[in-house]
Amino acid sequence: SAVAASRHMAMYGTTSRQLGNVAVACRKHASMNPNAVMRERITIDQHQASRWVVEPFHLLDCCLISDGGVCLILTSAERARDLKHKPVLISGMGQAYTTQNMGREDWWYVPHQKEALDRAYAMAGVGPNDIDVAQLYDNFTMSVILWLEHAGFCGVGEGGPFTEGGRIELGGSLPINTAGGNLSESYMEGWLHAVEGVRQMRGECGERQVPDAQTCLVTGRGMALNCATAMILRPD
Repeated sequence: SAVAASRHMAMYGTTSRQLGNVAVACRKHASMNPNAVMRERITIDQHQASRWVVEPFHLLDCCLISDGGVCLILTSAERARDLKHKPVLISGMGQAYTTQNMGREDWWYVPHQKEALDRAYAMAGVGPNDIDVAQLYDNFTMSVILWLEHAGFCGVGEGGPFTEGGRIELGGSLPINTAGGNLSESYMEGWLHAVEGVRQMRGECGERQVPDAQTCLVTGRGMALNCATAMILRPD
C-alpha cells in the first residue's frame, strides 16, 4: 500500500494531507460510536505530526491491530421478515481475484477491485450515483482513495481531491466508514464494515446515521491484495 500511495502521488499529485482527510473523517465518525477503540477526534495537523511508519504513511494512516469477533447471520428474505430485527437485503455482490502481483505493471493500482465493484453494481442494477453511504476497506488511508476511484465516485487519479471539503464525512455527499472503519473503530478484517452497513440500512446509528440512506456499498480485500469483494445493501 505504501508503494501504491507513492506511485499515486507521483502520477497524480495526491498529497499526504489528502490521505489525512480519510483518517480525520474516520476518527470523526468513530467519536460518535461508543464501541470504537479510538474515539478522540484528530486534526490534519495531528495527522501530519504523527510519526512515520513507512513513507508516505504516518502512524495515523495505518489501521489498528485488534482482537475481537463479529457475527453476521444470513438467511432468505422471506425468513428474515419473520425475525425480530428489520431485514437488510443484499441486492448485489461481486468478487474478483488475480494471481499476478509485482510482475504486472498496474498491480499497484489493484485493478481487480473495479471488477468486483462492477459486478456488484450490475447485480444490484445501480451505479455510483445511487450510493448513499459507503463502508470502504481501509487497512491504510490510501486504500480508501483507490476504492473511491474504482467505485466510480471520481475519476482515476482524482481520489485525493475527492476527500476534500468534508465530502467523505457525515453531512457530505458520500459519507464513508461511518463507524470509524479499520482506522479508528477496530480491525476485524473488514467484517465490521458489513455490520455498520446493516446498521445504517436499519437506521440504528444514532448521531452518525446518514438520513434516509437507502443504499450502502461495502468493500473488502485480502490475501496480500489478491482478492477483492463488493456488496450493495439496501433496506427491505
